[in-house]
Order: sequence, then C-alpha cells, then structure tokens
Amino acid sequence: MPKGIAINIGLNFVNPAAYGGWDGELAGCINDARDMNQIAIGLGYTASILTDSQATSAEVARVIGQAARDLVSGDICLITYSGHGGQINDVTGDEPDGKDETWVLWDRQLLDDELNGLWSNFEAGVRIFVLSDSCNSGTVARMVSFKRKFRSAEFASQYERRVNDAPRVRAADPEALRANYEANRSDYEVSQWTHRATVNASVILISGCQDNQLSSDGDANGLFTQRLKEVWNNGSFSGDYARFHSAIVARMPSDQTPNLFKTGIANPAFDAQKPFTIGTATSGSGSSGGGMSISGPSSFTNGTIPITFSVSVPSGHFFAVEVATDASLFNNAVNGSQRNDNNFYASWKVRPFLQGSPFTLPADAWNRLRQGASRLYYRLWCTASSTDWVSQQVSVSDSNASAAPSIALTSPAQTGDEGSPSITAPSSIPANGQAPRFQVNPGANRYYAVEVSTNPWYFTPQYSGQRNDDNFYGSWKVTPFESSALYPATFELPGTAWNRLRANATTGKLYYRMWWTDSPTQWVNHGCTTPDSSGQNAPNFMLSRDL
Repeated sequence: MPKGIAINIGLNFVNPAAYGGWDGELAGCINDARDMNQIAIGLGYTASILTDSQATSAEVARVIGQAARDLVSGDICLITYSGHGGQINDVTGDEPDGKDETWVLWDRQLLDDELNGLWSNFEAGVRIFVLSDSCNSGTVARMVSFKRKFRSAEFASQYERRVNDAPRVRAADPEALRANYEANRSDYEVSQWTHRATVNASVILISGCQDNQLSSDGDANGLFTQRLKEVWNNGSFSGDYARFHSAIVARMPSDQTPNLFKTGIANPAFDAQKPFTIGTATSGSGSSGGGMSISGPSSFTNGTIPITFSVSVPSGHFFAVEVATDASLFNNAVNGSQRNDNNFYASWKVRPFLQGSPFTLPADAWNRLRQGASRLYYRLWCTASSTDWVSQQVSVSDSNASAAPSIALTSPAQTGDEGSPSITAPSSIPANGQAPRFQVNPGANRYYAVEVSTNPWYFTPQYSGQRNDDNFYGSWKVTPFESSALYPATFELPGTAWNRLRANATTGKLYYRMWWTDSPTQWVNHGCTTPDSSGQNAPNFMLSRDL
C-alpha cells in the first residue's frame, strides 16, 4: 500500500550570527508549517516539522535524505517550506538569469542545486510535491516596487493586515545574504558543481511567486499559504495539480503569481491526481484519485431544498454517494454498526449504481439527515460495473474518514426576514456535464439576477467594457428579474450561456455573483453578494474533466 512522508519547514527567524546580524524576522511561517503539517497528518502522512533553529541546512538535508531511503515507487513525499527566499550567483552557467534560487535556512542558504541533488536520491516512481511560500528575489529595486504596489487597491484587498502597517515580504535582506554568501562561498560553489545528478522521481513544485516577484508575509499565514488553504477547503477541492495551481493564482494579486514547475520523470498519473493524494491513480479499493471527484457547496441552507453534488468519474464508470452526519461513520469496520437511516445515507443501498452529474440527495434522505445536524459529510465510490463492485475506488478511505469533506448547514431565513443574501455552487462542475445550478437566497420579498463570467475582473468597473456573450452572462440582460416562493431557490444557467462560457474558460473555472432588488423590473434598493469594488474576489467553481 502506498505511503506518504511529509516534511514541513517554517522559519520566522534565522541565526543572526550566520547572516551578519540580521535575524530575518517574519510572522506567519511557523503557522504555515503547522497548518500544512496538520493537513498532512489528516491525510495519513507520517509528518515531521522543522522550525527556526531546528531547520538547519544539515537537518533539512538529513530528513529529506531519510525520506528518500524510506520511500519506494508509488509512494509520495510532501515537502513544504515557508521562510525567506534568496539568490546567489550561479558559477556553473546552468541558470539563464545567472542566479541560483535558495531557501534561507537557520545557518545558511540551501541552493536549488542542492535540492536537485536531494531529489536524485529518490527512487524512480516516487512522487514529490513541493510547496514553497518564499521569495525568489531580494533586490532593493523590487522591494521599492513592492512597497509602491502594496498601496494599490487590488493588493490591499488581498492582503489581510492593517492598512497602515508596513508590508512584510519573504525576501531576505541583500546585505545579510551577501555576508552569508561570503562566509560560505567555497561550500556554495562546491555544491553548485557537484549536485548535478539526474532526477528519476517525479517532482511537482508550486511556489508562492515567480522568480522576479516577492511573496508577502501575514500575521497568521503567508498570503500564498492562506489562499492555498482556502482553495483546499478542508479537502473539498477536487481538481488535479494544475487546477489547484490555477485556483490559487485566481485568488492572488497580480503582483504575486504562484508558479507551477515540474522536473524529473514525467508522470501523467501523478499530474492528474487530487493534490496530496497518497494512493496512486491506479489503486483499487480504498484509494482516491483515478479521475473521480465529488464536490458540494461549503455551506447550505437547512431548508426544503436538498443538497446537490457535482460528480465526476472516469468514462464508462459508475458511482455511488454516501452522506453522513459524522465522518467517523464512513469507517465501516469500526463504526458500521452505528449507522442508521437518520445518520447515514448510501445511494448503493437504495438504487443501482449511477452515471452522469449532478447528484441530488433524495428528499426523504435529506429530511432525515438534516434534522438536528449542523454539518453533513460526504464521499464518492466509483466502480467499473453497473451492478457490482469491480476495481472500486473511493474518494476518502475508511481509515482516513476524518478527512472527508463536509457542508455546514445554516438556518433558513424566516418569513418576512430578508436574511443574508447569498449564492453558492459546488466547488467543481464537470466541464462536459449539465449546466451548473446555483443555490440563491436574495431574501424574502426580493427579486434577483445572476452573473457568471470567465474572469472575475469583468465584475469590476474598469473591465466591464470588455464583456461579451462569450465571457459574461447576466440573467438581467435576457430575462426579467427572477423570483421564487422558496428561499433558498435554485437557479440553473441557461444551456446556451453554459456552452459559450465553458468553451472560453481559459483558466479552467467560472466566477459568479448575485444581485438583488426590491422591484421585479427596476434596480430598487439593490445590492450584490460581491460588490464591483471587490469583483475580483468573486467565488468560482472549477471545470473538471474526466481523465
């Protein structure tokens, strides 16, 4: 059975004695490491964490080297780094920009050449996933540019710190790096010339910014790690690594664009998996991956309308859905005897295996499960047969039941109470499936309109002139304002608009928002779930594809 090892590194400080008196103070890096450590443990990894003085160059190399000895083909190693990033002169001529990128560890910098040497110790067939929330440049000119951009409305809307606080970035002080470089010059040059081995494992890196950008540090997390956690959404994200990267990029300011980089041996099955997956894409029962996914809204009104899930399985396969009031009920061997119709639903118990998408929880099951529940958990089974369990796979295994995604149930608005206007959709919709359906709640006695776009910037005034039928849909443009006797209501995107938008969704996702008004024909006391001023932050769903 495949296994996973996670190594989570975070430095809020470095050793001043090693960097000319500079301590490199940051705030969110250890939190990043701890949060990634918790994600890894929840997914079944054997995880270790190195912070500040523990994160020396020797110890980081030792722990990664030990992982290389312990992992075999089919296993995965997750390595996360949060701290300062830097650059030193490349003496070998293998870098187009003449610089080697570095991780700024407690005692010295760890070069990308040295990391390449560490990757070369892993067996062929091992998957390595690296997350680096750090800067890859520390020049004074870029720092000045960053401080100027920090004052922009776009960046300020993304950067969750007090408005008048000075920006904090994960770019090391150039003078400190120079002092460290001079003190270790011979060791660095030896490393640059000797760590040039071939990498036979498969490596995917997602970094916090491009080589010529800076990564911002926050009080709780780095901005990159914060957005990554939002996209991951406690495991409810269902796309592959490329879509994971794209979803993070969509939430970042233009000044900081995370990079996706691959090295080693190409591994399409690895590329196609849900991020952090331990099991391989060809694993059987009890594994996740294989092109299957299920997603639902992060929250849903506990009312008369049942929850709808977006489902995707490989072509020619069938599926079953399980929903429970407690994730531990998915562990059949331990808690199967505690299941009953009021706390557990399995479509395979009451109907044949299914095909297509979406899947709506039957009304009778919905009404039983939602009574007294504040949250519902779900998972997906996939089988190659329409009648039997053949080469079955599951999105969350029994042993990892605690990692199952969930939906928070919120109280419905009372009659005469406007409630909190909202619009939600599953986090992932099959690109070749039926048009998406949204759950909308404009509030009692109000009317609503829905907008869907291929780019969130089209919701902002400065880009509204670039809208056309291929990149933007507004229900108010083609039909009167919508109304419903039930709140929340269900709004389905018209098929013609769906076909145009999904064909032009170059980022692999669509964005949406809802307007409300007190009049069936006019904009009266109107409002919007994502105002124009923050339109770039509109929610979105991924367009998933069968693999």
